[in-house]
Amino acid sequence: MKNSKFKDVLYPVLSLFFICLFSVLLLAVTNELTKDKIARNNKGAEDRLREVVFPDASSYNEKESYVECLDKDGGILGYIFVTAANGYGGEIKVMTGIDSKGVITNVKVISHTETPSIGGKAIDEGLADEYKGKTVTAFEVGKNIDGLTGATRTAKGIANAVNKAAESYSAITEGGVK
Repeated sequence: MKNSKFKDVLYPVLSLFFICLFSVLLLAVTNELTKDKIARNNKGAEDRLREVVFPDASSYNEKESYVECLDKDGGILGYIFVTAANGYGGEIKVMTGIDSKGVITNVKVISHTETPSIGGKAIDEGLADEYKGKTVTAFEVGKNIDGLTGATRTAKGIANAVNKAAESYSAITEGGVK
C-alpha cells in the first residue's frame, strides 16, 4: 500500500517535470533559431524610424552613442539620439533628431511600459510631437512643454529623455563627444 502511494505521487511529478523540460528545450531551440531574424527586424524598424525622425538625411553614420545624419555629399545635417528615462510604468525609450542648428526635427517613442489607458494613450496621441521644431533647451512639463492630465509622469519621462538627447547634442557640438 505504501508503494502504491509513492507511485501515485511520483508519476505525476515526473510527468510534469518532463513536460516542463521539453517545453523549455523547445523554447530555447526556437529562440536560437529566430534570434538573428528578430535582430534584423529590430534593426530594420529602427532604420525606418530614423527616416521619420530625420527625413532630410540621405544616409546615416553610426557612432557609439549617436547617429550622424548626412546629406548626399556627406555633410552633417544633424544627429539622432536614442535615450531613455522613467515614466509612470517604467522606462520610456525615445529617438530624438536634432539638426545642426539645434532644432528638434522629430521625437518618437521607440518603446515603453506605460499603462495602456492613460500613459500609453498619451504616447499614441502624439505627446512626443510637441518637441518638433523647438530649439534645444531644458524642457520642463508645465513650463515649455504641455503635459496631459493623468499622464504627468509619462510626459516628464519623455521630457527627461529628450533632455538627455539635448545634453548629448551640446556635448557633440561643443567638441566633447566623438
